[in-house]
Amino acid sequence: MGNKKVIALISLFSVMLLLLTGCWDEVELEERAFVSGVAVDLAEEHGGKITFEMTEQVVVPGGLGTTTQPGGGQAFRNVGDSSESLFEINTNISRQLNRKTNVEHLDLIIVSSELAKKKELFADILDVFVRQQNMRRGIILAIADEKAKDLLYVEPEHIKIPSKYITELMENNESPITSETTRLGDIQENLLMGKSYTIPLLSMVSDKTIEYEGVALFHGQTSRLVDTLKDDEAKGLHFIIGRNQRGSVISEVEGKQTSFVITEGDSKYKLTNNDKNNLTFQVDINITAQITEYFGTMDLYKNKSLRKFERALQRRIKTMAEKTLEKVKDDLQVDVLQFDRYLRIHHNKLWEEIKEDWDHGENYFSQSDIEINVKANVTEPGTSVRMRQKGEQD
Repeated sequence: MGNKKVIALISLFSVMLLLLTGCWDEVELEERAFVSGVAVDLAEEHGGKITFEMTEQVVVPGGLGTTTQPGGGQAFRNVGDSSESLFEINTNISRQLNRKTNVEHLDLIIVSSELAKKKELFADILDVFVRQQNMRRGIILAIADEKAKDLLYVEPEHIKIPSKYITELMENNESPITSETTRLGDIQENLLMGKSYTIPLLSMVSDKTIEYEGVALFHGQTSRLVDTLKDDEAKGLHFIIGRNQRGSVISEVEGKQTSFVITEGDSKYKLTNNDKNNLTFQVDINITAQITEYFGTMDLYKNKSLRKFERALQRRIKTMAEKTLEKVKDDLQVDVLQFDRYLRIHHNKLWEEIKEDWDHGENYFSQSDIEINVKANVTEPGTSVRMRQKGEQD
């Protein structure tokens, strides 16, 4: 009986030892440096060799505070270094911090437009992040119009961590200039398929503000930034593809400036000629809008008047869409309008025949004809509309 007790005790202690040694390599929370944002810039280029400059934004928990105790001091720290290897930079930053960097909470990667214009380099940069252990596919990507690291030094008044401010800015799609949030996993899939794509373009407005300026266009075959779309060109892009068709549009009705707010919108593609050498598409854009500002004299509650506003809005959106189409299809010859996706899903047999020469090689995309149609429905105006009665002076 005594032997059985001894054996039982030995077994119990053995299990306890195994459980205790299971955490022998655990890193204490205080010994970790949580990275919330990363910026990658071009430091220099010499003899065909690229030197990167990478800046990591590390959260300082003491500056955040709690719900009951406000934090004191800055809630983040930016640490950077330069090298020909991004992995080496990360190692050097860990030494500077004297902590093990942790990317499990990394929300944002920003790459400078200068660096993204280098052929295939952007894909190589993303590959480094994708391969890193514990890296999430949901990380948001952005292109900086100038220096990427400058964006991590913005000082917003209402958010303590710049990278958090930037991600919230990019997730706000209340303007037709903005695109859907672009994430690391999405771009990785585009790179594997050789598809062209867009990434949001950001720029500094002031020390406290960053502007969502438009979108950067990347060619799928070269993984290189080829151009950007801003203002009306960016709006035209989203009207064509049928996403983020919200926000305001300004037009003129009988010489009077009028502001519309888009409340709903979508678009539909249709292939009207499937001859690969004479492909013809029809894009039908459907918009519902309200008049938010008008300084003319028409009675906005009459159907005859509303039809005039609808025609004016249709012309305005059609002009923006056709301007974007001309730049993307005729000048750049890069399909960021997702016609390739439409063909792959709805005309797969044709797509298999032409996919190797879609927006490169023979470039059937640039040779195609695309007709834009716009249908606008203007509902009754909101209470913010200002109207002058006939006979009143300007």
